[in-house]
Amino acid sequence: MKFNNENRTQIWSSGGGVQSSAIAALICMGELPKPDLSVIINTERELSTTWLYLHNYVIPALAKCGIELHIVNKSEFATVDLYSSKGDILIPAFTTQGDGIGKLPTYCSNEWKQRVMRRWAIKQGVKSAEVWIGFTIDEMKRVTQPIGKWQNKYPLIEKRLTRGDCIAIVKRFGWPEPPRSSCYNCPNHSSHDWEWQKINAPIDHKKAIEFEKQIQKIDPDLWLTDTGRPLSEHDGSSKNGDFFTGRCTSGMCFV
Repeated sequence: MKFNNENRTQIWSSGGGVQSSAIAALICMGELPKPDLSVIINTERELSTTWLYLHNYVIPALAKCGIELHIVNKSEFATVDLYSSKGDILIPAFTTQGDGIGKLPTYCSNEWKQRVMRRWAIKQGVKSAEVWIGFTIDEMKRVTQPIGKWQNKYPLIEKRLTRGDCIAIVKRFGWPEPPRSSCYNCPNHSSHDWEWQKINAPIDHKKAIEFEKQIQKIDPDLWLTDTGRPLSEHDGSSKNGDFFTGRCTSGMCFV
């Protein structure tokens, strides 16, 4: 594919969830222009429900419009996986080391998604780009604008849409409500998210339980919830009020 280097390439970076599904529907309805490139980064730990929805609804509809949603595996372009070169874990896990329970910084979204997308785009011949991100007006605090050849574009915010509007758009287009997109092992899950995963994606939930056990072989103080107890003991119906309520602050995990 050849690009006009005098203009920025329009890249839609899909996260595979509700807002991204709305962007897909709007493109198919002709209410958004076709991007030059469309891509979703496979973190290789994505919930299976996301891929099922994409392959059943989004990808076939985009193909009918002449748009290929490129699925790029994180391992093809990432320079690190779960741990940094210094041995630090990249996910925002909880730690019981020291007093109380703390939360580690988030590096995974940058390393596994943003940098991977850019490296892939450069390989496609992109010199500079406007990257479409599916934030809505109820997520304004997540909006950022990088300086340089990578600029962000927020088509849903430009249309003054909320997340609820996105669900309505998707349903109006004839698709069922999309599941939330995330990694099955994400510490930013709320208690409700964990319970939903256990019921709707039991294989993924078992992977998350095993994942927690594996990272604890290296650091026994790491946890996927802020309870300081194994994920296998999580009970979303608990009335004790002591299960994780959600602390997603990075805003870039689902781009």
